Amino acid sequence: MDTDTDLFVQAFWVKCHEIIRPEIDSAIGDLRSAGHDAGVSSQEYSSVPDRLPAEVGPSLTLAIRPKGASDGVHPAIQFHGDVARKTVAVSTSAGKSSSYDLAALGTPEVKTEIDDWLAKLITASPA
Repeated sequence: MDTDTDLFVQAFWVKCHEIIRPEIDSAIGDLRSAGHDAGVSSQEYSSVPDRLPAEVGPSLTLAIRPKGASDGVHPAIQFHGDVARKTVAVSTSAGKSSSYDLAALGTPEVKTEIDDWLAKLITASPA
């Protein structure tokens, strides 16, 4: 791994630790309090694709299993370090995507991305 890539990947994980993960943990707490199952997963960076469905990492993903939902694919939001562009790509299982310069991604942006994703899930769910 070259120095620029190494520095970007390290900065991405610092951003995850300080900004992204606390917001994800807060959302998980709210979701679990409402009776849903939620979890987070991560994928490390590899310069060699590993045949996983996600792009070459690094990434942090929040997935939920709504109360009463069957097994299968569940809604998710992913924060992916786009090593080639040196940005953070935010994408949802519903197809929404946005991109942020790593330095410009802060708590307000992460909170808005998660809240907007959850709001669309809630309005799309049958009552």
